[in-house]
Amino acid sequence: MSAIDEIKSLVGKPDPYRDAPSYLRDLQLEAVRERFFEKRSQLKIVDRRASDAGIEEIHTLDDLVSLLFVHTNYKSYPESFVDKGQWANMSLWLQTLTSAPVTKVKMDGVKDADEWLNRLRGAGHELFASSGTSGKCSFLDQTPADVTLALKAYEQGFLAQWAPLKPQRDRTSFVFFPPTGVHRLCGPNHHFWTNFVSPAGEAHFVSDEPLLAAPGIRAGQLRRALAAGTAMPDEIAAFEAENATRAQKMDAAVADFMDQIYENRHNPLAFGVMWPQAFQVVQTMRARGVKDGDMHPDTVLCMGGGVKGVKLPDDYKEQIYSFFGLKSDRYFNSYAMVEMTGLSPLRHDLNAYAIPPWIVPLVLDKTGEKLLNPEDGKGQVEGRMALFDLLTDARWGGLISGDKVVVDFDSADGFSGPLVRSIARYQDLEEGEDKLTCAGTIDSYVRGAINL
Repeated sequence: MSAIDEIKSLVGKPDPYRDAPSYLRDLQLEAVRERFFEKRSQLKIVDRRASDAGIEEIHTLDDLVSLLFVHTNYKSYPESFVDKGQWANMSLWLQTLTSAPVTKVKMDGVKDADEWLNRLRGAGHELFASSGTSGKCSFLDQTPADVTLALKAYEQGFLAQWAPLKPQRDRTSFVFFPPTGVHRLCGPNHHFWTNFVSPAGEAHFVSDEPLLAAPGIRAGQLRRALAAGTAMPDEIAAFEAENATRAQKMDAAVADFMDQIYENRHNPLAFGVMWPQAFQVVQTMRARGVKDGDMHPDTVLCMGGGVKGVKLPDDYKEQIYSFFGLKSDRYFNSYAMVEMTGLSPLRHDLNAYAIPPWIVPLVLDKTGEKLLNPEDGKGQVEGRMALFDLLTDARWGGLISGDKVVVDFDSADGFSGPLVRSIARYQDLEEGEDKLTCAGTIDSYVRGAINL
């Protein structure tokens, strides 16, 4: 069995976070070597970067540092490709970042990004997109096998997140996330809440409307046109009308959601929610006369994500805890990013997040140029979070994040891998974020490869 196959087999273990072998570090390094050998022959930009950096073989994890991508590389396409509907050129761009052929997929008649995604999906490319709040989505490819493996990995992450409580399909759930769409978590969320948490028909999602890429892209296009003074009045009016219709639908869906929560408030519930939506529930229920502690004491909150720029009071977390009467065994969280397969569940007993064994943590200095991982695999290190995802096959698994973390490389309480002790975003800290040289380097390779 190859190292990659052995790593993949861990996803099917009863508890992969604890059941990984004692030689996990050596196994991960060998799996990284296999991925490098494989992807260098499939991805020209990996090969070019390796050649320019003088990397012929992965001897240690230090050799990976100069080969890491940044999340912005997955949105490095020229905006004109989307603005002008040049979907064949978008496929040409995508080809630089994925190992399976995409440029032969016909793009005749494609009108927007969602139709482009559907056309590629029909050819076996299970792309997912970032939220695109900036108006420019990231697009990352997956093979059908990647999707199947990822679904199980997320399932294991959710189960580990809930531990020691075990979901028994015994409670109504309210999930502030659509069950379908371009976001990577749509499918895994729907799978978990409908198959593990709630009885049939009792898993409620905030909207049945699929999460699409095009609306966010259109918003970004209009912002750029307004800034350039080229936006036409009819274009602005059409966008505003579309936005108003969408907002009315969502407001109605949320109002109905809140009605159902209110009607079920005396039953044990489960919420799949981010902080802003959790605080919205608190405010809405308080406005209806529900006092702190009035919700059923066995209600659980499964949290995720940050505040996404939403303005909340400084004590919003304390208010949420107080309203729901939350204790640690009823509040779940995780550390994750869409570019990473699965979740690092929060363990309250350790005050840390457990990294799954198929993720190789790489702690870098702030510039992203030096690996800080301890050579003996012991002790705590503070720095920029990077990783190598060993489950993804469609694209290169190495990624640098914008997170400042403390990683404890001493496993604890039976966990096989390192633990993340603290997390912050560089852009939210006083020291701020720096531009990473590696991001521009990979982008230049992409521009050279598409040659447009």
